[in-house]
Amino acid sequence: MTDTADHNSSTDQSSHYILNREYFTECFDESADTTNSLKKYSKAIILIILASVFFAAEFEAYVAWFLLALGAVELLSIRFKRSWWVARQMVSRRAGSRVNIRIDDQGIYSDSSHHQQSILWNDINELKATEKGFIVIHKGGTNYLSRKGLDEGYLDLVIEKSRA
Repeated sequence: MTDTADHNSSTDQSSHYILNREYFTECFDESADTTNSLKKYSKAIILIILASVFFAAEFEAYVAWFLLALGAVELLSIRFKRSWWVARQMVSRRAGSRVNIRIDDQGIYSDSSHHQQSILWNDINELKATEKGFIVIHKGGTNYLSRKGLDEGYLDLVIEKSRA
């Protein structure tokens, strides 16, 4: 999965990822907040309570059933968050495409047929090491960088930058 270009410096190389189910699953597992808290269920609870109020008030039944169905869908989206997210990624136009990654002393660069991004080291607020990769928190958002597609030179550079 690694495609290393011939360069003089070990800090200027090129690797790639294929955006497949395995990659998306790893990305979700390593970067998503999977803690169960009451806050996550608050929308579903409110919808179910509203549905109960509409049923008790004998208001239009279809409104109560609609709110109850929305509450149930919200509960399912919490329960099956990972599967739903991975499935959405798999039906996107990016699924199956190759993303070229280049890391050098300036930053992290990604390039695919659908998207190009550069994250300069100066723009990175936090670089968290996980078991299988790195979570890159920067001015433009959050990205996940898997260790799987990176060669040793890249890993060393990213680890060095994460400690700085």
